[in-house]
Amino acid sequence: MGECDRRLIYVAAAGDLLWVETECKWNWRLRARYDEGMKAAALISFLTNKMSMTDLYQPAVIKELLLHGGKRTKAQLAAALAQYDLSVQEYYERIVMRWPKITLTKHGVVDYERRGSVFSLSMMPEDESARQEAISICELKIQEWVEKKRSKEKAPEAGASVRYEVLKAAGGKCQLCGISAELRPIDIDHIVPRALANKNGKVLKDGKLIDLNSPENLQALCFSCNRAKRDNDQTDFRRTAKLVRDRIPELIREEGRSPEVRQLQGQRLGAALYDKLIEEHAELIAAEQRDQKLEELADMVEVVFALAGHYGADRDALLAIAAHKREQRGGFESGFFYLGDSAP
Repeated sequence: MGECDRRLIYVAAAGDLLWVETECKWNWRLRARYDEGMKAAALISFLTNKMSMTDLYQPAVIKELLLHGGKRTKAQLAAALAQYDLSVQEYYERIVMRWPKITLTKHGVVDYERRGSVFSLSMMPEDESARQEAISICELKIQEWVEKKRSKEKAPEAGASVRYEVLKAAGGKCQLCGISAELRPIDIDHIVPRALANKNGKVLKDGKLIDLNSPENLQALCFSCNRAKRDNDQTDFRRTAKLVRDRIPELIREEGRSPEVRQLQGQRLGAALYDKLIEEHAELIAAEQRDQKLEELADMVEVVFALAGHYGADRDALLAIAAHKREQRGGFESGFFYLGDSAP
């Protein structure tokens, strides 16, 4: 720009036309505004055009950063993501309505209004210093409890390589409900709990003493299933067997292997088909490519046909029911999302 030059500069992100008096040098304030506008434009462009999503994590993290000046810790971002996990929220809603509600209402500390499901602190201090003192005591009690829990859990955690092998063996899914790690966090759970370990960190499983963190004593469970499992529950949920397509045993034999197969019927077959439907649904959600999605959809359709047969309807009968419902109520292609009736 020339001596005492006057230029018309277009700041694309802000959508402004600015006359800039340089006074023989670049005006740093306008330059900062320009740079800020370019950053905003780049972010909006990424969010609108470039962000490819398999879950809500990316926009949730960006939103949290935007709401807090651009910086959050790993723990803070993890807490923010947990807000969007309905299973986590539903779990803690049940927790809130049990011990905290029962105990705190019993002692007159809180009141609960059914209408609106609202908790109110009946002993709310009016003085700010008293509120801060109460908050500090709560924080201290929380920290004491956390330290106490840690002291009880002296047995070393399973190493990263062991955790990886457990998750790999589970196919990255919960070994109870079948949901993918893409949809819900997966924990590594002790089948025989650490509370039953001896002083040497050994537990008794299947008649023999093994290390608490031995792969034999570890299974992959999602957040919800692991929290629902009681501390003294020693159920092994690992799936060493599953329902397969009808020609799979034949194809395995053609490879020179000897598959162990049991043919299910009745209620056991029905239960296995429901498990298979959950498995295929999780794989559909986890699939990233179009062809993979279609493959998983085809698997789900096959399982649905088998379930229809389990209930006495062949493919044609099921498709006829589907066609009738489609004629009466339509399909789902239009994307109508019912929000309830508007007020008169």
